[in-house]
Amino acid sequence: MRELLFKALTSQQSNKRDFCVQEVVERNGVRAKTERRSLYFVTGKVPIEDCNDIEQVAKLKLSNLPCKKRHSYALRVHNIQRGEDKLMCKTMGSFYAVCENDIYRIAFMHSFKVTFENLTSSQKE
Repeated sequence: MRELLFKALTSQQSNKRDFCVQEVVERNGVRAKTERRSLYFVTGKVPIEDCNDIEQVAKLKLSNLPCKKRHSYALRVHNIQRGEDKLMCKTMGSFYAVCENDIYRIAFMHSFKVTFENLTSSQKE
């Protein structure tokens, strides 16, 4: 059996975009669940008055929108009683984007989760 779920959510009030893909596969007594998720938030916006000297304007304006350091981490959980293994990886940070006469600071979080579940051990209980 294989299931696939795709979500793309957009919120104009909070300037948020959420993309999620989930997949469930059962094969040989093991269920594998994967989830890939990307969240984006517009956390700052600075208008550019004169586009002729974009580099100087960017240096000046971006001092008002400091960029956060990128953080990544991974976590692995092994549960013998439930016959389950989990792996979670996340990366968070921010970047800049220029669109027309505005500079945007965009915060992001990308995550990847995998869960392996032994169906034979969970059915015995």
